[in-house]
Amino acid sequence: MKNTEENKIETIDITPDKSIYHKIGEANYSISDALAELVDNSIDAANDNGVEIYIVLDKKDEKIVIEDNGKGMSKEIASKSLVLAHSKKHEALGEFGLGLKSACTSLGTIFSITSTPEGSEERYSLEYNKEQFLKSDDWHHYPLAISKAPKNEHGTRIEISNLRIKLYDAQVTRLKDDLAKRYGPYIEHNNVVIKVGLKRETAKPCVPSEIKLVEGSKKEFSYMLSKGATITGWYGLSEVGSQKQSGFNMFRRGRLIRSSEKLGYNYHPHLMSIVGEINLDSVPVTHNKREFIIESGEFKEFIKEFWGDQTEKYLGQKVKGMIDEVTKTARDRSNQEKADSMPTEKKETIKNNLLNALNRLDEFKELAYPDLYQPKKRSASGKEDPKESRETDLRVAREEEIKPTKEEERDQRTPKKTQPKTAKFIMVGGKKFKFDFFLKNLANDTIDKETVINQENVIEIYINTGFKGYGLTKDSDFYSTFHIAEAIAELYVKEAGQKMERVFELRNGLIYEVASLIYEEEEYKKLEKTEKELVAVTEKRKELEEKRTRTSLKI
Repeated sequence: MKNTEENKIETIDITPDKSIYHKIGEANYSISDALAELVDNSIDAANDNGVEIYIVLDKKDEKIVIEDNGKGMSKEIASKSLVLAHSKKHEALGEFGLGLKSACTSLGTIFSITSTPEGSEERYSLEYNKEQFLKSDDWHHYPLAISKAPKNEHGTRIEISNLRIKLYDAQVTRLKDDLAKRYGPYIEHNNVVIKVGLKRETAKPCVPSEIKLVEGSKKEFSYMLSKGATITGWYGLSEVGSQKQSGFNMFRRGRLIRSSEKLGYNYHPHLMSIVGEINLDSVPVTHNKREFIIESGEFKEFIKEFWGDQTEKYLGQKVKGMIDEVTKTARDRSNQEKADSMPTEKKETIKNNLLNALNRLDEFKELAYPDLYQPKKRSASGKEDPKESRETDLRVAREEEIKPTKEEERDQRTPKKTQPKTAKFIMVGGKKFKFDFFLKNLANDTIDKETVINQENVIEIYINTGFKGYGLTKDSDFYSTFHIAEAIAELYVKEAGQKMERVFELRNGLIYEVASLIYEEEEYKKLEKTEKELVAVTEKRKELEEKRTRTSLKI
């Protein structure tokens, strides 16, 4: 726009308000996210020998200290360290110039930076105090303290106080585990040591968890995107119990961005042992490094090349075909684990109790046969249409004989007398589903169960033995019954499009009927035992009377 008599142009001041400094700390950082921003800078400052980083959660003095022995900051860099978005780093972790400021202000309202560059005898110090900063009117004359430093001193120390968070002992373990996972490649291959503790002298190193792979299952891959960027990584099959989570960990420049992503295969509990890593150094991330920019051309091309468009016409030619091999192995192994997870007799008892209880409850019959429970049609004369007469035997659950699979037929080459094979079925929304449940570690300690319905109308409910609550139960039968009952209730409610609040009503009703069945069975056994005892007493009495008669003196 030109400055004319009709259109006047004036210049205005768009200097950010000083409150922006503490507002950038309102980024909903977790303590791990915030400290990771500072660790990024320490790793960027590593010298030829690597870097050692100490993180101290000082509960006594209520402060957090992050200290490293890296290259340190020159006077020029130190003087710019508090400038928002200033960064001359390229191809580095701390590339946006926001991490230090946003991380520190999210943790506390006061922080100090002290840094000595390698080969220098000068130490540079700055301090930020939210209250004092907001009272000041000057952005342009911020104090930088310069002091003399010993010859061999180098590195940076950040101290955060007047904390906005509460420190507690358990944070040390959680932080160690989180940072070990985020920076695993640096710790294992780049001489980076990260130590965490309540005191500097008691700080312990972060150690990435070892993934034990099935021998011969690890496969590496590498392919190039259209602009020349290379995607690398590996996948494999973890040994039983060696991995807490499944899927791919996705790194950018050695730093974890997304974890346990199910890429290249459609997730199923059978496939929980598939693990791997993907290095996406060229894919852009958000400024807080919590997520890849999924709308970027690089990320979209990566997904297409890795997985495909999921129409089965183009399924990730670069990697997908190879992953199919390991998914088959994972599925076969999972089937074996599933078969061994619970004694057949106990499992059948739990299923029988639940399904017999289903047949007792009218609420489930209405959900199983919704069409039959609609108002009856009437003729013009007002009489009920005879075609609308309802069945009286509307069982929700049944046990039926099933045909053997082709594999089972091949195994039965020699004719032999066997019991017919049966399976349990339930009706849901007018459709019949084969039903089963399994105890399985789902490699996620935050979910108690998972329900899978496949295209063959098979409902499989997985009770997660990896859920923390499972380890606390002393009655695995009741635990399984409770969670299966809840999963069944969720199925019916979802199919009927009802509110989820009804799940609890249906679950509790089903558990009550199971308890009634068990009680009735116990009472029946008691009566049966009493009857047997009465028969035994009668027979004994008869035997004694016969003996007395034979030996009596009376004729």
